[in-house]
Amino acid sequence: MDENVLVEIVVKRNNGKIEYKVDCANDVRGEELAHYLDEIIEGICTWKPEVCEETVKSITGQIEN
Repeated sequence: MDENVLVEIVVKRNNGKIEYKVDCANDVRGEELAHYLDEIIEGICTWKPEVCEETVKSITGQIEN
């Protein structure tokens, strides 16, 4: 993985199945990964709202350091 990449997501088809892989830099903490994934999902939902119309749910919680 490129040293400047924090999170890399790959989705591919393999023998009729959809597979995904998430790679993270060693210094990315769990809270950071969750934040990045939330931002990615929000961006996709803004770009293609029909993808998220029936699947987006609100969850409220607290992250401790």
